[in-house]
Amino acid sequence: MRKWLVTLLVCIMVFMLTACGAQSKNEPTGTNNSKGTTSEPTKKASTEKIHLIAPKVGLTDEQIQLAKDNAKKENRDLSPADQFYIGVTNKIAQDYPNYEMEYVDWGWAETLDQKQRSLILSGNAPSIVAGETFMPVYASSGMLEPLPQDIVDKVNPSFLINDSQGRPVSVAYKSSVFLLFYNKTLLKNAGLDPENPPKTWDEWKKMSDAVTASGKGEVFGGGVPSFPHAGGALRATPFFRQMGVDFGGGSSINLTDPKLQETLQFIRDMNANFPAGLGNNSDEGPLWSQFQDKDKGTIAFAVNGSWQKGALIDNGYDWGVTALPLPEGGVTGNCMVGAVYVGVPTTAEHKEDCFNLIRVLLDDELQKNWLHEGTPSALNIYIDSSAEYPDDETLKAAADALKSGTVKGLTTFDKNDAQIWEIIDTKVLARTTMTNDSIETICKEAQSEIENLLK
Repeated sequence: MRKWLVTLLVCIMVFMLTACGAQSKNEPTGTNNSKGTTSEPTKKASTEKIHLIAPKVGLTDEQIQLAKDNAKKENRDLSPADQFYIGVTNKIAQDYPNYEMEYVDWGWAETLDQKQRSLILSGNAPSIVAGETFMPVYASSGMLEPLPQDIVDKVNPSFLINDSQGRPVSVAYKSSVFLLFYNKTLLKNAGLDPENPPKTWDEWKKMSDAVTASGKGEVFGGGVPSFPHAGGALRATPFFRQMGVDFGGGSSINLTDPKLQETLQFIRDMNANFPAGLGNNSDEGPLWSQFQDKDKGTIAFAVNGSWQKGALIDNGYDWGVTALPLPEGGVTGNCMVGAVYVGVPTTAEHKEDCFNLIRVLLDDELQKNWLHEGTPSALNIYIDSSAEYPDDETLKAAADALKSGTVKGLTTFDKNDAQIWEIIDTKVLARTTMTNDSIETICKEAQSEIENLLK
């Protein structure tokens, strides 16, 4: 009897040990440790094929060949942008051979927004969403997954968009800010010192007025564009922020603020130094042509992103660049422009693999291509140090504007964001420079209309 009991106990112990071993093999790899943090997830086997759909990330084989053919046809090197996207495509293929990449071109602005929203609402979210002015709306609506900390730590905070909980959910792998470019020859012809650019609004207006007066209808000083679309809003926003105000955001609109209306008056006054109808034209092209073209360089000052230097160099101008002039008692203010923000939808599959695509976009070597283009890099290592561009005054000025980490894009509204911005663009900014209507009346009427959209 005793021998039988011993044998039974041994069998029970063997069974229990076997069961425990089997259970340990089935535990998830991302278990919590004693400090309450989650361990790194086990990476998928490289043989498992993962299909990823990504706009504004890499290029198809046909697009790469077209870029190379165009460069050969025009007897030039590949552009920095082409080199960046080709480099991203090659690095993803090399580092993640199990990724089946579908690089899609869904346009830009509203076209891209509509395509991405329709896919997300249908339950077929792409791996990456991209965009500029509408990405903050995605963030505040809870549509984007929080970024991993390694991505957040690598970039300047100005290149991040946070959600309603303050978590970074989107990052721009390229962007710029606004600077003041000027034609030294035109300043010299007007009797001004081209080596002493304006530092204040008053100085800028006096210099611009002087160029316009001496130009006798053929040469103009320039001002703040008020194009009736995002191009005008983006360029005007820094000047409101210099006054410590903005258009509002969230559930409020701020058009009745005296400082905002004072800024609108400055924009109206400066508009007199553009050729009639040019600063508020729906087509931006004619203004940039008159500023930078070899045979049409008849505007002395232009508010534009750092990429402007490329055309000035190509066209052989004697040009300069400086930070945006400040109002009396004002503060430094700017606005992100030309940004390509990316994020991972909360409903996307294979999220860690999606974030790997963003990590490639932020690769140290690949990001140097934007510096070669004249666009600031998102990376802290290139914002905090000019070692990679020691003689580039444009990039230095842009980096100085970004170092605070507080520069953001256009403000966003909780409801009817697109409709509200259309009112600001056409019925506030453009109306300010296209009519002599009272600025107070302009703002009062638009304020009332927008308030109804925010209810």
